[in-house]
Amino acid sequence: MLSFGLANQTEPAMAEQSYNSSSSPLPETVMCNHSVDYKWTAYTVVYSLVFILGLLGNAGALYVFCKLSVKNRLSTIILINLAVSDLVFVLTLPVRVGFYLRELWAGSGGSGTSAGLPPHTQRDMDVLDLACRASTYLFYISMYCCIYFLTALSVCRYLVLSGRLSYHNLVYCRRVRLLCLGIWVFVVGGTGSYIAALGGFNVAATGCFEPSTHETWSFLYQVNLLVLVVGFAMPLVLVLLCYALMIRHILRAQSGRRARDVALVCLVLLVFLMCFLPYHIQRTLHLEYVHRADVPCEVKAKLQQSVVVTMCFAAANSCLDPLIFLFVGNGFMRVVREILQAWGFRDWPWRKGSYSANTGNLSCEGAATPPMQPIQLPLMPAQPLIPAQPLMPAQPLMPAQPQGTELSDSSDRTSL
Repeated sequence: MLSFGLANQTEPAMAEQSYNSSSSPLPETVMCNHSVDYKWTAYTVVYSLVFILGLLGNAGALYVFCKLSVKNRLSTIILINLAVSDLVFVLTLPVRVGFYLRELWAGSGGSGTSAGLPPHTQRDMDVLDLACRASTYLFYISMYCCIYFLTALSVCRYLVLSGRLSYHNLVYCRRVRLLCLGIWVFVVGGTGSYIAALGGFNVAATGCFEPSTHETWSFLYQVNLLVLVVGFAMPLVLVLLCYALMIRHILRAQSGRRARDVALVCLVLLVFLMCFLPYHIQRTLHLEYVHRADVPCEVKAKLQQSVVVTMCFAAANSCLDPLIFLFVGNGFMRVVREILQAWGFRDWPWRKGSYSANTGNLSCEGAATPPMQPIQLPLMPAQPLIPAQPLMPAQPLMPAQPQGTELSDSSDRTSL
């Protein structure tokens, strides 16, 4: 089983300064003294915003999907699993933010004495370490489930657009449910295999998921290469292939109704290229150089600084995914409009519209189009009424002359 639960080498450990490990210290090739105080503020601000926006967006999306009258659709099944995977990560953020706030207030090593906070007890350190490990595992589960669900959504969109399957086919719906279940089992099982490989939660480290030996770092680097290929590179290539074929189909169709499909392509590519690509590049570079003795500490310090940026972009994925629901979720905007109207927003400006794909019978809510106003023609000035003319008396009909009279008259004239 693939090991997805990589060590938290790309995010400074939540509990790395909370306790002193009883195991052997980290090799000097890894340990470099540089300030990491900037990370507390950055993580606290970004994770707080991601928690608020991600919780509202994904929990609200699940509520809307529960209100849909038709739930047996390929896109709806995948999007529900996508929202759940985002919530798995979002719900762990308060634990991280709480730890970062404590370190931010303490200011020095997490002892708590400089800020008037009580020092950490052994029980507190154990709880922090367990919370760090659990939240990190859930982060990787959420991220790679999201990658696979976006890939499955891209493939389904292309197959529907090209006419190879229908969204309403119950057989395909059952297969998609099995596919989503397989993704969950695959990712969660891969994380569990990593736990077993490193001896469960009893990892000898100075902090949460910080290995203490050179061999452990080498093992993580090899696992990272496998995860990089199977967990990110292959899905990205498949997404690019599907969307290239989809755009070619859209251009051939020359239909103005495909604007939402183009927007979906741009949004999914934005998630992959902005949220996932920098993270995987930085993680690979970090594991490549962190345990090497010939790499100066300045380079390692720059890599640690880039950790903050890539982690924040990776976390922002939970806020961008709800935007996909607007372009794919069938009837999503209709239910949103009904909910807003029930809450008192009667003047919801978006007008219901729909379009049907020739192959998928996919109906989507239309764009914001103002309602048509009745045409008012200008009134002509009133004209004075003309009095009716009196009727003339009927004239008596002239009696018809006999036919012989005209002939006799003409004969008389010729005789003259």
